[in-house]
Amino acid sequence: MDAATTLLATLASGGSLNPDEAEHLVGAMLDGGVPDIVAASVLTAIKLRGETADELEGAVRAVRARMIAWNSPIPADRLLDTCGTGGDGRSSVNLSTAAAIVAASAGVPVVKHGNRAASGTSGSSDVLSALGVASDPGPEALARDLAELRIAFLFAPRFHPGLRLVAPVRRQLPFRTLFNLVGPLCNPASPGHQLVGTTDASRAGLIAAVLARLPHLRRAAVVHGSDGLDEVTLSGPTRVLAIESGAIRELTWNPEDFGLPRRDPETLRVESPGESAARIRMTLAGEPGPVRDYLLANAAAALWVTSPAELPELVARAAEAIDSGAAARLLDRWAASSR
Repeated sequence: MDAATTLLATLASGGSLNPDEAEHLVGAMLDGGVPDIVAASVLTAIKLRGETADELEGAVRAVRARMIAWNSPIPADRLLDTCGTGGDGRSSVNLSTAAAIVAASAGVPVVKHGNRAASGTSGSSDVLSALGVASDPGPEALARDLAELRIAFLFAPRFHPGLRLVAPVRRQLPFRTLFNLVGPLCNPASPGHQLVGTTDASRAGLIAAVLARLPHLRRAAVVHGSDGLDEVTLSGPTRVLAIESGAIRELTWNPEDFGLPRRDPETLRVESPGESAARIRMTLAGEPGPVRDYLLANAAAALWVTSPAELPELVARAAEAIDSGAAARLLDRWAASSR
């Protein structure tokens, strides 16, 4: 048997892979050296048994070793990403993308990593296009945007060509796979700060464990809403796993901790990227309501990752970025610059 088949036999018998084995196996998949039926079997076996931190670490190593790294004009340890795992099935306004805009307008340099929607209504690339921002303008434009506007969007397919080889297998499987957890951990700019939302409480700890092993990471937070939202929620508590210097501590954030009212996540539902973009623009124009409150909470969480402070202070900072018009102006300038 070849190495891939041997490792598949280990998984099929209920065993797990160490980081080196997982890196080898996922690397072979990304290089086109594993037949589709074996790749599908590997992803299914891992899904059924549940991913381990070692397997996710190995997969991240393999993807990062093959990605096209992006040299930022701003030191990587100052950068923030708000890329999450997605997949909560809520068809919600793109809060992480909107939070990235607000954080950048509040002075934090952001390199947002993302893609088109895989299973939901609107991915980060989809909503940015609807907002008038070119999602793949090229490396020179990205560097200019970050240097001048403090924000850039790194479109995952441009920087991860190896993932195209496993895309057909992933599309044929009726569930989300290990690769859905890899994405937020493989930003090509290797930012020092990350806010990662996840839909699955059981995988929040897994993601946090691997974030803690990334040598470039300074500080991060993994958030999971008690209602299943892959964002900070306002309907109840949000579980937070804070990562700093390789250590993980667990927190709980309630809406009252932000000084914000409780809100039903159903008020965030949208039917298209265009509707999501319209609601983001209205919110940045000063419209009150649930989208604003959710955006304030998630922008405050992003700011908390880079500048630890009391949550109400960070909500006020995010509100100032919106109410002064800075966030809306940044979005307009970004759209013009990217095109």
